[in-house]
Amino acid sequence: MDLKSIELPKIEPEELDYFLAQGWFRMHQTIFTTDRVEFNGLLYHTIWLRVCLKDFLRDKKYNALSRKNSKFKTEIKKAIVTPEHEALFTRYKESVSFEGAPSLHWLLMGHNTRNVYNTYMINIYDGSQMIGAGFFDLGNHGAAGISSIYDPDYKKYSLGKYLIYEKLLYCKNEDFQYFYPGYFVPGYPSFDYKLEIGKPAIEYFDPDKKAWFSLPQEK
Repeated sequence: MDLKSIELPKIEPEELDYFLAQGWFRMHQTIFTTDRVEFNGLLYHTIWLRVCLKDFLRDKKYNALSRKNSKFKTEIKKAIVTPEHEALFTRYKESVSFEGAPSLHWLLMGHNTRNVYNTYMINIYDGSQMIGAGFFDLGNHGAAGISSIYDPDYKKYSLGKYLIYEKLLYCKNEDFQYFYPGYFVPGYPSFDYKLEIGKPAIEYFDPDKKAWFSLPQEK
């Protein structure tokens, strides 16, 4: 697996923009890139994605999700991981098939205690109960979606997808140019959801040409 990573004592917003535009992404408090990943002993290619926010619009899927989740309270603010987040992460991790991080703090921070990224979060509440949370990093012109978690008892509300839409809309409203959801993996369907949100506005990174191209649309 061709993985490169850089430990970061700090990162400025314009530096994050640069790394994201080159097909790099956050891992704990490092930044990394790779063109292959291994699952169950098999190697797969990775394709890095971004959404051009000027072309991203509220679509029918978002409108349906928004109506479905309209009874819940949503807040967006500077990120801080609380015991409530950790309890939600534990419930979420127990419901998914893949092996996750041991804690939300570990997923975001690793061994570090200081966050070098400008991280924001979206929290979703049913009354006083936190049922969903999403984390994303902000640069100057680009933002990266890091993680979304939800209470498995609320699976029918598609909170994972709803959180991604809400991140995209927040960044678009704040005049960001690009939103980077990470990579998808052809032939490994667990990542296919990244191709369905903001589909007409998605671009992929060609590492040989060091350039972004529009994702081919199905006819």
